[in-house]
Amino acid sequence: MNNNLIAKLENIRGFRIIESGQQHILVDIRDFGMDAPELILRLSEHGIRVHECGENCIRIDAADMDQKLIDVISSAISEWGEDLARKNIEDVLKTGRRVGRRDCEYYPCHFEGQDCTFCFCPFYPCNDERTGGKYVESSTGGTVWSCADCTIVHEPEVAQEILDELMALKPGEDVRSVFQKVVVKHLLSHRFQR
Repeated sequence: MNNNLIAKLENIRGFRIIESGQQHILVDIRDFGMDAPELILRLSEHGIRVHECGENCIRIDAADMDQKLIDVISSAISEWGEDLARKNIEDVLKTGRRVGRRDCEYYPCHFEGQDCTFCFCPFYPCNDERTGGKYVESSTGGTVWSCADCTIVHEPEVAQEILDELMALKPGEDVRSVFQKVVVKHLLSHRFQR
């Protein structure tokens, strides 16, 4: 079995290898965020087969352990994040309720006084380095857009403007137009220039 691929698998946040043998690898995904059934479904949509070994564990057959598996897991994570972002935004748009969630599993990912309405950015990946975002090396190989240094969508006044503009969009209008109208305006303001 390829030790480099096993190392990449171990580097996925929330994955913990509990057994690695000639026939298969058992991975505890209790801290991953997705449960086993959801992860298996998302991987199967990309033609990758893994097996459920309880709610918090998956088994990967040694024959299926290749770079494609690692790449598909990365894609599944991105798709899952986009789905969560879309659901969060839909919930906010339906209720109009903005939240600063101290009960969030990611708290304190940001600082006191920041707005968590857009915990998952509706503009990901914006590819605009003026936000503080940038491409970084992924633990599974390749690069991924990182928002670690971007706080603009968590500024209360910016989050409110984004929400107002999203609520004003007509069906079929592109969400990215809101990025141009609101976020870029604030990026060009003196306050956010880096």
